[in-house]
Amino acid sequence: MASFFEKRGWLYLDFRWRGVRCQEATKRRDAPDSRVEIRRLVRQLDGEIASGTFDYAKWFPHGRKAGLFAPKDNGEPPLFRDYVRGWLEDKRARIGTGTAYDWKRIVEGKLIPAFGEELVSTISPDDVDSFVAALKRPQVVEPANVDAPAKVRKLSNRRVNIILNVLRQSLDRAVRKGWLKTNPARAVDLLREDKVQIDPLSLEEVKLLLSKGLQEDEDGRYFTVAFFSGLRPGEEIGLQWEDLDWHRKTIGVRRAVSRFGEGPTKTVGSTRDVDMLPPVERALRAQRGTSQVPSPWIFPNRDGGPLNMTNLRERVWKPALRRAGLRYRAMYQTRHTFATVMLAAGEDIGWVAKQLGHTSLEMVIRRYHRFIPNLTRRDGSAASRLLADQGL
Repeated sequence: MASFFEKRGWLYLDFRWRGVRCQEATKRRDAPDSRVEIRRLVRQLDGEIASGTFDYAKWFPHGRKAGLFAPKDNGEPPLFRDYVRGWLEDKRARIGTGTAYDWKRIVEGKLIPAFGEELVSTISPDDVDSFVAALKRPQVVEPANVDAPAKVRKLSNRRVNIILNVLRQSLDRAVRKGWLKTNPARAVDLLREDKVQIDPLSLEEVKLLLSKGLQEDEDGRYFTVAFFSGLRPGEEIGLQWEDLDWHRKTIGVRRAVSRFGEGPTKTVGSTRDVDMLPPVERALRAQRGTSQVPSPWIFPNRDGGPLNMTNLRERVWKPALRRAGLRYRAMYQTRHTFATVMLAAGEDIGWVAKQLGHTSLEMVIRRYHRFIPNLTRRDGSAASRLLADQGL
């Protein structure tokens, strides 16, 4: 994201464009009024970069990198390989670290081999149709060991749709630029996907896991929050003490941590405030009172940094399921457990969607429809009573 800084009494803009870091003078002295104006410019600059309308030459006609960017931004349709790499670089500030990593794999491994040498203006719906058909063909994967037999791999419909959606988003900018009349990738239908596997724990299984499966008190506090907040694992690992509002009893979800490091939440709608249900509030207060490691993270590792998700899954989650005598589920099922328990308790779909960070009710209904009874509450009170009745 764009920012600004002061140097020798002058204000400068700092941003990235097409993979290049730019620091441009604003010709404004450092003063309170100037900083207000620069903050407005930073927001405008961020918006234009994100929407693909940023024009370096217009903003900085005498900028030091004007010559570098001029050939790539002269109004002529570029080769797709140059175009899509620039688009992805501009998107990095708006997507999570893990998403950025996956999209780069898609761009470099799928889109550029298919369309890289074409002008972006020549891509047609037939080209995209052929591309999707090729993705669905079984592919032979050569093993690392020469003595092992080759394997045949076929992409799932969901994976193909993810790839197609990246292509769709990238070509939207080409339409805005006038290089395409319509987006050819949006003329090709998405493939039918299998339903998301919802395999939640029951409340009895949750109680068994918390009481019999987890040996360390801190692990019990972590998974109490996981089961009764609706947070994604990466969101909970990314929680910091400054994110808690004890007066309003809310948790501010502001970041996520994955194996790629700290980054923004999965989507804009995922940045949200989550209500603390009573078990969650008790667990967080207990964690604050017993934390031995000075750290901004609520659930830190031994060195004070954020937890490693793979380590948490292998060291804590899997052994806990075995000790509790429960069949294996992915750790992400803690989130599905929250949703299904809340809906079964009679909570309003809108409240559950807000807790989960979904921007529409449709996704909640589509995923959890079989768990939804007649709804009678809208504020979490039914859930609080149910959990209290269960001794949680």
